[in-house]
Amino acid sequence: MTFVLTVIVGLVVVPLALFLTNQGPSNVTLPATHVSSPRITTPSPKVTPTASPKTSPKVTPTPKKSPSPSPSA
Repeated sequence: MTFVLTVIVGLVVVPLALFLTNQGPSNVTLPATHVSSPRITTPSPKVTPTASPKTSPKVTPTPKKSPSPSPSA
C-alpha cells in the first residue's frame, strides 16, 4: 500500500518540480564569485581575406642520362 502511494505522489511531484524549474527562457544563474582583478578585454584583430598567391606549376627535374660504359673486349 505504501509503495502505491509513493508512486502516485512521485507521479505528481516530479512533473511539477520539472515544470516549476523550467519557467521560460532565462539565463542560467550562477553563484556570484569575487573577481580580484578586473577583466581586460582586448578587441580581436579583424581578419580580412586576401588573395592567395598563385603557385607556379611544379617542374620536376629530369634525371640526366649517364653514358653507358662501353663493353671492354
